[in-house]
Amino acid sequence: MKYELTQIEDNRIGVTVTNEDKVVGILYFEKAKLNFTNKPLSMGSWACVDAKIEDQEIFNEDFTPKQMVGECQEIIRVAGL
Repeated sequence: MKYELTQIEDNRIGVTVTNEDKVVGILYFEKAKLNFTNKPLSMGSWACVDAKIEDQEIFNEDFTPKQMVGECQEIIRVAGL
């Protein structure tokens, strides 16, 4: 899987996920805010708030949607955002 970050707004990022040059989905992340109710989220972390998955076939017992979100969050963290 390849992940490409796109800054949409100051507090919003889109992550385009491709597999073999085919777009399989786009995940949208926002900075955690005080009004987020899901815990544990530390302030300043990025939370997935929406996703558009084009190809459900990529998911199996070895690669789950939760793993995809985790990989995206790691890419955002490494990018220093």
